Amino acid sequence: MGLRAMQVDGMARRRKGGPAGAFLALALLAGCSTTETPTDQQPVACPDTLAFVKPHLVTPYDQLATFIGPDELEATFNRPVEEMIANSGGIDPAILAGQGYVKEYQDILAHEQQTREEYRGLGKDDAWIDLYLSSVADGVTINQGFVDAVTCRKNQLQQS
Repeated sequence: MGLRAMQVDGMARRRKGGPAGAFLALALLAGCSTTETPTDQQPVACPDTLAFVKPHLVTPYDQLATFIGPDELEATFNRPVEEMIANSGGIDPAILAGQGYVKEYQDILAHEQQTREEYRGLGKDDAWIDLYLSSVADGVTINQGFVDAVTCRKNQLQQS
């Protein structure tokens, strides 16, 4: 397919020719006292959905929704992480797929000038290209958030 798409976190991620949501994940840190011992610590609550990354998007939400598709974007943030893990074939495949998309989108951003030239050659204007690159940055954020949420679940399973 010309626009490769994969549903890992509910959002279609497309390479070269379509919008990509890339989100620079910001770690959620649980506060804990240095005097606590591991047995005194409360279990970390893993995110149920990817809604926690919404505040970290760089693209205005309405523009991203128009670019990606409003239903697709909302599904990305509202689909249960457990469902996404199951659709990915389990915890480890989900983590690997998410990491793969993070790397892919980071590579697009690292070669911004080449990407701009490619899309100009396809007749896209600078405003479209800017929005595309912004959505790729959001794709890093979303996918890293997915990886973090799945890794949280994996860690919980290993501790139980």
